[in-house]
Amino acid sequence: MRILLVFGTRPEIIKLGPVYRALNDAGADIDVFWSGQHVELADGLLDLFGMTPTYRGAEVVLQMGLAGKHGVIMQQIDKILREVRYDWVVVQGDTTTAAAAATAAFTSRVPVAHVEAGLRTGTIMSPWPEEFNRRVIGQAAALHFVPTALARDNLLKEGVGPRRIAVVGNTVVDALLYARNRIGSDYVPRDPEVATLPADKKLVLVTLHRRENIGEPMRDILLALRDLGGDGDKIIALPVHLNPGVRADVKAVLGDAPNVRLLAPLFYGDFVHLMGRAWTVVTDSGGVQEEAPTFGLQILIARESTERPEVIEAGFGTLVGSDRGKIVEGVRRLTEGSARQLLPAHNPFGDGAASRRIAECLTESNVKPIECYTSLPSNYRLWQAGR
Repeated sequence: MRILLVFGTRPEIIKLGPVYRALNDAGADIDVFWSGQHVELADGLLDLFGMTPTYRGAEVVLQMGLAGKHGVIMQQIDKILREVRYDWVVVQGDTTTAAAAATAAFTSRVPVAHVEAGLRTGTIMSPWPEEFNRRVIGQAAALHFVPTALARDNLLKEGVGPRRIAVVGNTVVDALLYARNRIGSDYVPRDPEVATLPADKKLVLVTLHRRENIGEPMRDILLALRDLGGDGDKIIALPVHLNPGVRADVKAVLGDAPNVRLLAPLFYGDFVHLMGRAWTVVTDSGGVQEEAPTFGLQILIARESTERPEVIEAGFGTLVGSDRGKIVEGVRRLTEGSARQLLPAHNPFGDGAASRRIAECLTESNVKPIECYTSLPSNYRLWQAGR
């Protein structure tokens, strides 16, 4: 079984790292294509999961627009697929890298396996362009590895056959548990700024990067954080994304704000460490919505909609958009008292075994590259949610 694993961004590395390890344990022959995005944000991640890229995308980061990046990645994947015969191309999530690789594989008649499939907001422009990307990948995919039963139902409504869908959980839970075990209880953060965050203040962890928030929505969120820093009992920790638009707004609004620490992009171990300390999280990230429940954290989602409604239904998440008043009120509510308000409920996105299930599916199915678009063998293994 020869598999090409494709990723570009830091979240993709985190979510496909456990898949790589599981496929390697299952005896698959794995090549890795990294489009080279988020070079700074990927610090240490490849080593953490023991991955060495076979191919590195050339000139992808030099492309100014999404269309240019999509085209360059697609051309480079197409060249690889013409030179090497793969049984599967595995992509994750809803990035430009994933959409370009899935399109290139489909046009080369190489089957696509989509990890974290079936997420939908129902609104093509929210989040942009992720909702578009995931729908494109859904059209190209031969196998859909979905995190939850709700994601499975989304695909069934779109006409995807049930035998092409496997409910496996989300691999981000696998990565989180692996990293938490690796860093241990006596972990010393790599970033000295993280190590010196005051222990006598209530930690509010913040991540912001969504394109649709850049501009006025972002500034409203940042003003809410400034208000919260003025309370005096909290420390706001914000790893600042490398996007120039995000950095400019953060510096303008929070550059001199009290009790606000602007951090460099974090090594994953440092981020996991901070989640273990946090009282709450304010985020527009999809991955953090999936990670926080493992720590019992209640979070405020700085978006108008989410393709992960399970986090809200399970009581872990609240949509606040960019509403300054809602963010301030929500954080103050979750930082009341002398103890963190953690929920005992299980993480709705998985149990830490998603990657093993994916590896078993791909290495035991014996599906031939072209046949998988028309039929799957009767012994194809699927899993039900929670199993």
